[in-house]
Amino acid sequence: MKYAVYTLKFLTPVHFGDSAGGGSLEKTSFICSADTYFSALCREASAASNELAGMLIEKFHSGRLQLSSLFPYYMQADNLQLYLPKPFWQTELATDDLQPFSVMKETMTKLKKMKKATFVRVSRLQELITALNHKEFYEINTPVFAYKEMNTKVNSRLEESMPYFINNYHFVDNAGLYFIVGFEDEDDLAALEDLIKSLGYTGIGGKHSSGYGKYEFADDPIILYDENDGIYEDDTALVQLLNNSKGAFQLAVAPLLPSVDDITIVKMGVYKLLKRSGFVYADIDEKYIKKNNVYMLAEGSCFGRRIKGNMIAEKIDGVSHAVYRNGLGMFVGLNYEK
Repeated sequence: MKYAVYTLKFLTPVHFGDSAGGGSLEKTSFICSADTYFSALCREASAASNELAGMLIEKFHSGRLQLSSLFPYYMQADNLQLYLPKPFWQTELATDDLQPFSVMKETMTKLKKMKKATFVRVSRLQELITALNHKEFYEINTPVFAYKEMNTKVNSRLEESMPYFINNYHFVDNAGLYFIVGFEDEDDLAALEDLIKSLGYTGIGGKHSSGYGKYEFADDPIILYDENDGIYEDDTALVQLLNNSKGAFQLAVAPLLPSVDDITIVKMGVYKLLKRSGFVYADIDEKYIKKNNVYMLAEGSCFGRRIKGNMIAEKIDGVSHAVYRNGLGMFVGLNYEK
């Protein structure tokens, strides 16, 4: 499998629903899960032709194309910093039984800071795993990627006009989102890239019909055929981790819907359940309706080996076509270091 890294510069605010927070317009995140972006790509493909949409679904279902979630990047002094979710790893710092109160307080402050961190630079991930394995503190520093803004809207469809609120994020000048595409054939990647570019005009995430979520390529894609193709420190480390399928520690970088046969592996891992919901356009009734809730394993979950995952097709009343939910995983591999 070869890989391509796409960096996106957002031209408008973004609103990616936070299903864990109830899915309301006031709950939002600045990262976009792979299943959400895949659905947007399918929507864009179907606008061109049903054949193109069917081909896209088949390429992913067969494993010839893979997709990660969209994570933050930061460009600093011509150095592209790529970030991945911090692993869901429970640890305690190694301490002696008897310590002064000031030392214990400092230790707890460090631990809380480490637990609060959400993303880790790709080139620092292995260092973090080693520190956690030794029950040592590891300082995680991340820049500000985006800032939150609340907009007030008025719902005039009711008998009495009522205000409602929408939270969104604006990315700072040097930041945006990137994602990884795994591919086997350059023609498949070229066709997908056309859809990615077209989708930038349409927009992704919630309220894209109101102009949210529009983007353009921040730079040319980085094609990673092997470990020698990296340009920066982080993309060089990234291709090494992507190719480390034998690593004892596999970190999910896309939501995962495991099969029954994978439950044994899942039970031995560390994971977090992620509720995936959202809305779909019911073309028969010409309105948007809520999709059924599906629970997946979140990005940042960790397992002893890579799990393929599943893509499911749902039949929803009022929708003339199947609704696909992409729970096919993507992983980076890390090692335990003594």
